[in-house]
Amino acid sequence: MRKIIILIFMALLLLTTDYGLQTANAAIPRLLNYQGKLTDTSGVPLNKSETITFRIYDALSGGNMLWEEVHNGVVIDKGIFSVILGSAGNPLNLAFDIPYYLEIKVGTEVMSPRQQIAASAYAITADNGVPR
Repeated sequence: MRKIIILIFMALLLLTTDYGLQTANAAIPRLLNYQGKLTDTSGVPLNKSETITFRIYDALSGGNMLWEEVHNGVVIDKGIFSVILGSAGNPLNLAFDIPYYLEIKVGTEVMSPRQQIAASAYAITADNGVPR
């Protein structure tokens, strides 16, 4: 009986060690989930497909465009849409070490103002490198 318990323990140890190595070597995906709500000028939620262009700038207005990606045929249902930025052929190879601002263009209309990209609480904790 004792021998079986030791073998089970060793198997579990090997599994967790292997998993740990795979996790340590995994790259962080360079993707951002973005969800939004679109309405017409009367506030009525839209129901259609649309081309949406996303751009990242280094300033709230003016500034330099650092990244751009076009998502064709984005489904907007009851005003709600969701996309993964960096998944449509243009990776998000930005350092994220300065403030960035997201500009959204729906069809031919540029939404205003740009939105500052903010970190999630988990990303801030991961940056610290110290579990709390």
